[in-house]
Amino acid sequence: MRWTAGPPLVVGLVVLWLLLWRSVSPLTVVTGVVTALVVVRVFELPPVPHVGRFRPLAAVALVLWFLGQVVVASIQVAGQAFAAVAPDRRPRPGVVAAQLRTRDDLVLTLTGIVTSLIPGTVIVEVDRAESVLYLHVLRGGTPERLAAARAAVLDAERRVVLAIGSPGEQAVVR
Repeated sequence: MRWTAGPPLVVGLVVLWLLLWRSVSPLTVVTGVVTALVVVRVFELPPVPHVGRFRPLAAVALVLWFLGQVVVASIQVAGQAFAAVAPDRRPRPGVVAAQLRTRDDLVLTLTGIVTSLIPGTVIVEVDRAESVLYLHVLRGGTPERLAAARAAVLDAERRVVLAIGSPGEQAVVR
């Protein structure tokens, strides 16, 4: 990779460096830039082909939806933790496969990240070739709850595509 390749990656690495050191001194910035350039040069990352474009309003809607989901799921998980003290009320988890409608690696990754950051769900496997996410769902003891979890993943995918997807992908998820 050339030294000039990937300016957003270099900027992101420098920001990460500054956050890790919790300092914005000139020395920290310089060492962050040097470290970022060395990382970009040594660890050649393959380009991620993506034909979509960023839509700020849809991205804000995605973030607000995500924060709402985190709050609701956190309350549900906390309620289940308190209810689990009784032996007859223990949560019945399940595993569900969610077949995504798009084949974009970036959409697959972001959908997996969004889904796994919502309490009560964990991505246990990703089938990149078939674009399938396998999730462990804390509240997945019934077929209805597993279907609801699958629908939630598809909703997250739709919101991600609306924020960064191509027009063709948007037509698929609508």
